[in-house]
Amino acid sequence: MSDILSQEQIDALLQSQDGEGGVGAIESDEGNGESGGGTDYEALKTALQIFCEQAGSVISTVLNREVKWKTEEGETTDPAKLKESVEAPQLILTLSFEEGLQGQFHLIIGTKEVALLSDLMMMGDGNAEYTEDHKDAITELLNQVMGACATSYGEQIGNTVTVGMVQVAELDIDNPPIPLEDTATVMVTVSVTDFENAAVGIVVTPDLAAQFNEYFGQRSHGKGDPGDGGSMGLSAAELEDLANVTSDPGDGESDGGFTEMFRSDSAGGSHPKENIDMLLDVELDVQIELGRADLAIKRILELAPGSVVELDRMAGEPVDLLVNNKVVAKGEVVVVDENFGIRIVSLVSPEDRIRSLR
Repeated sequence: MSDILSQEQIDALLQSQDGEGGVGAIESDEGNGESGGGTDYEALKTALQIFCEQAGSVISTVLNREVKWKTEEGETTDPAKLKESVEAPQLILTLSFEEGLQGQFHLIIGTKEVALLSDLMMMGDGNAEYTEDHKDAITELLNQVMGACATSYGEQIGNTVTVGMVQVAELDIDNPPIPLEDTATVMVTVSVTDFENAAVGIVVTPDLAAQFNEYFGQRSHGKGDPGDGGSMGLSAAELEDLANVTSDPGDGESDGGFTEMFRSDSAGGSHPKENIDMLLDVELDVQIELGRADLAIKRILELAPGSVVELDRMAGEPVDLLVNNKVVAKGEVVVVDENFGIRIVSLVSPEDRIRSLR
């Protein structure tokens, strides 16, 4: 083909630019793998892999057991397929970005999986039946995940990202509370050690999907699958530096045991248990609360030696034991070797601890 365009070819190019999108639009569609409605599902999968990595990390830490979130293929939202894939009954959790990124995505999850995660969070065995209180637990859990995601997404796009509070509601997929037209869905497999895998759907609104396309479209078509170095935007030099950091130290230098610890983790050992054991000697602030009182400013100014302040608790009523300002037990005051102490009479139930998160 000649390097010089004929007048007819130039005219054809000008006509195409005046028509449906022009040459640039055609090249964009071919270059980034968009399908149908213009959503780059590889970019979407790459972006959501960041959320899944943070979800796995945060939830593993909270539950003290290995939890993995793995993204599957993305596609245009199909309510029938979503209903079939995610075990009913279902909840919908709305996760939103406010700054840096704008928009929402929705987590479609079965109540069975919510009960499992919430019960394990409350130190249960994971076999509890779903209750309304589990909504508060899963909301708190996802708020922590989104907090971690804000930092990760901010690093990826080079801007500060803030998130809103997670909202949860019952879901009837035949009458969804959100419009599903033009949305995209990426299915996720959630695996918790000693329990069966579960399917979770992530539905992304068009405006947020467009932003994911913009920020993650290029790197999603580079080398590597989402979840490895390529999907995180690391160059070959950065990957090599990372490999050097985790390699054996030379010249007799000591790595303080960190290399061996990471090897043990990657070998599939019981690293969640070991990580928790490392925290067992951390000191926590424990307080005893006899009661409280509300006083007007005038009453406070009138306080003097000999003044009596009446508390909101009756004599003989159990006092509260607080750890880091959270009530964990109730007890009665005793004297031990001329010092005051407390005899535990009851522990706060998991349900009460969940309510305290509100």
